[in-house]
Amino acid sequence: MPEGELRPVSILLVDDRAENLTALRAILGDEPGYTLVEASSGPAALRALLDGEFSLILLDAFLPGMDGFELTRIIKQRERTRDLPILFLTAAGIDQELLERAYQVGAADYLIKPVSPDVVRAKVAVFVDLARKTAQLRDQAAQLQEAERRHQAMELAELKLASERRYRHLAESIPQIVWRSLPDGQLEYWNHRWYEYTGGEEGMSSEGAWGFLHPEDRARCFDEFLAARSDGTPFQCECRILRADGTYRWHLRRALPERSRGGEIVAWLGTDTDIDDRKRADDERIELLVRERAARFEAEASQKRAAELYVEAREAVRVRDDFLTVAAHELRTPLTTLRLQAQQLTRGPKATEASLSLLRSVERLCKLVDQLLDVSRISAGRVELQLERGDLRAVVKEAAGRLFEDAARNGCDLVIEEGAPVPADFDPPRIEQVVANLLSNAIKYGRGKPVAVVVRQEPHKVRIEVRDQGIGVAADQQQRIFDRFARAVSVREYGGLGLGLFITKQIVDAHGGSIDVRSAPGSGATFLVELPTEQLYRDVETARA
Repeated sequence: MPEGELRPVSILLVDDRAENLTALRAILGDEPGYTLVEASSGPAALRALLDGEFSLILLDAFLPGMDGFELTRIIKQRERTRDLPILFLTAAGIDQELLERAYQVGAADYLIKPVSPDVVRAKVAVFVDLARKTAQLRDQAAQLQEAERRHQAMELAELKLASERRYRHLAESIPQIVWRSLPDGQLEYWNHRWYEYTGGEEGMSSEGAWGFLHPEDRARCFDEFLAARSDGTPFQCECRILRADGTYRWHLRRALPERSRGGEIVAWLGTDTDIDDRKRADDERIELLVRERAARFEAEASQKRAAELYVEAREAVRVRDDFLTVAAHELRTPLTTLRLQAQQLTRGPKATEASLSLLRSVERLCKLVDQLLDVSRISAGRVELQLERGDLRAVVKEAAGRLFEDAARNGCDLVIEEGAPVPADFDPPRIEQVVANLLSNAIKYGRGKPVAVVVRQEPHKVRIEVRDQGIGVAADQQQRIFDRFARAVSVREYGGLGLGLFITKQIVDAHGGSIDVRSAPGSGATFLVELPTEQLYRDVETARA
């Protein structure tokens, strides 16, 4: 509105007598910027309030039917008109009780009939001026909010641009191939590692990029990516990618959906990780195991029989893994029911040592089944990490706290070092699993002696130490104990499947960390887990079993 120009205001005049409305119009009609609207009853006034915005109401207190007091109560109950000022019009001689009643229902002031033109103009001018100033403040507040919104939008755009630059810098600095796809599957970005590896030209099409995959892998990998895009779930497949020298190497191709605040997928961020050496090493291990078994029968078996045994051995490995997976899944449902029933028996005053022992036995069975499931997932390459920023010390402390009762039952004094938070990027449930496995071993093999847990912050990495004063580990066993089903002691003396340390190492390796043991027979053992403090966008995978 131009400076100096009065803001228009609307005033509602409510009176059942036409002559009173005429008088009010005569008094106020010439005032600049006033728009006068008349109503002869309470319902008519309410309709007018629904149709327009008003800055003031001049209301006859004694309307027929719905009087001014009832009309005022209705107006004040509505959110839209709650703050609208109301001037009561009443005859001379109004008593104090009626005045108090008028103020109680929400009247701002009153005028005595017959009204004085000067008094009416003066009182109305006060409320009109207040309404104009209030509207001006609202306009100014709206302008400030709009300016703030624009400023925030500019800052957001700058932050987004800076974030994009940082993403590109990170993508160009890591050794893996990094790519980005639009929601419709069109590949729009590759880092320099892609061009170095494939020898492809910049600006190639999506079809051209998929063409670098081995013909036997291309359709399968593309269909799996299409299914992931359709479901909005993470994508992963193994495929061979053509190198610039004409050879194919195995890669693990993975992609995660990037979502907006509203949950819509705006892009897919992907990586291709070279796993050719690992895959070949896995194949060589399988080949070695099969050949060792075939060699035992080579002296008395024909070449054909040896080949048959070779195939049988490979099938046996697959059948074993399938059996472990099926058995673990089949056991999980009845064990869950049995665990719930055992927990019921341990609750309340009727709990007995027998019921507590039953619950502990069921919990051990559940742990063994969980280990079998973890091994089957690791073998199938399906164990993934969900990295997040958190306090490693708090997670370790919480995981260790769940074993206080077990430690006390075995005569171990469990000591958890206190200290400041240790921030790091990790998967909390998996790190809890690592701590639980290491502490369970420490309690088992160090029964009756103290066990300590320490968390350290070091440059670019964090360290978890679990120390016991138990039987220790011989030097020639210290690397073998991390293998699947490996044991350093007799199963008759110490139970278990020999899977805890194997699973622990796979989890630590997937975090890009390391695990080691320092020990001597009879002198206890210290297990050291080191993890990187920060993890840039990278694939997290598990080694094949």
